[in-house]
Amino acid sequence: MANYLILSCDGGGIRGYLSSLLLQKLNEELDIFGSGNQKIDLYAGTSTGGLIALALAQGKTIDSVVELYANQASDIFYSLDLQIKCLFPQPGDFAIRDIEKAIEADISGLKELWQVLYDDIGKPSLRTVIEGFIPGDPLVSSVNPNTNVMVTTFQLNDGTADPVSWNSLVIDSFPGSAGSSTRLYDAALSTAAAPVYFPPYHHPQFGWCSDGGLFANNPAPLALGRAIEAGHGLDEIVLLSIGTGLSAASMQVTEETRLCYGLKYWAWLEQSGPTPPFPILNALMDGVSISNDYLTGQMLGERYRRVNPILHKAVALNDYSPETMKMFRDVAAKYFESDKWTKLKEWVGTFFKK
Repeated sequence: MANYLILSCDGGGIRGYLSSLLLQKLNEELDIFGSGNQKIDLYAGTSTGGLIALALAQGKTIDSVVELYANQASDIFYSLDLQIKCLFPQPGDFAIRDIEKAIEADISGLKELWQVLYDDIGKPSLRTVIEGFIPGDPLVSSVNPNTNVMVTTFQLNDGTADPVSWNSLVIDSFPGSAGSSTRLYDAALSTAAAPVYFPPYHHPQFGWCSDGGLFANNPAPLALGRAIEAGHGLDEIVLLSIGTGLSAASMQVTEETRLCYGLKYWAWLEQSGPTPPFPILNALMDGVSISNDYLTGQMLGERYRRVNPILHKAVALNDYSPETMKMFRDVAAKYFESDKWTKLKEWVGTFFKK
């Protein structure tokens, strides 16, 4: 029985650059993707990992993904300046409620205006980068033959639920899936709409969506479950999980400061020592990744491997500074010289093959 190979990629903003460097080296040494990336049966990803998964499933080379992060990070990640208007509205600004009413009524023009102002944020942007990288406006289902892809997103208002509520959601290319007719850039922008960094994205089928990292920053167990649902047994599934680096993040609490547990600690806008900006978001995503790693390992045993090098410092999701990008390259280079890398290659040679 042939192995069913799954590649799962975590969320983490610019830290996806590290993920792509790890995958590039694995492919150079072990050809893990095969011709046209068709060796992998299922690409799964969340947020920045979702962008990697969608690109690879469409046949883009991992080298081109590495170059995208290295050369166009400034076109993808933006500062928080636009959010000042949300806190202090100016006279003459469009009222949010008016634009939302226009969207509900599907008034031509204003809906597009919303998408441009808050999802596209001009040119260049995440959307224009994706459209330039994978032209032709393909569907999620238009992946390489014999390959599937899935990304996670968080539906902010599921009107079909009873009661109406927000909902964790997977968009995939499996035949008959509700999301298989999704356009690729809609899936990409839905999975990558990280709270506080990007606004929610209006998916034409699922409505307002935010980053899938809210419930599955490490999508490995969801990918495993989707493979089982498609009829594959645990004894044939092999899963390689690629993290975005284990941050040296922590929160320093004392008896004197512990009562300031609200906005000052959990939603602080700036780096504070070893604590990254918006620590509540980082803590949630890191915690989910760790628990999902444990769960997948318990399910698959030796047929599962996790790659997640240690970073030297906490990294904000949008920190594409030259110093941080160099750190990713240095961390990757050091990891390639380690015993962990040697053991990973041995595992890939043993398990991660047809």
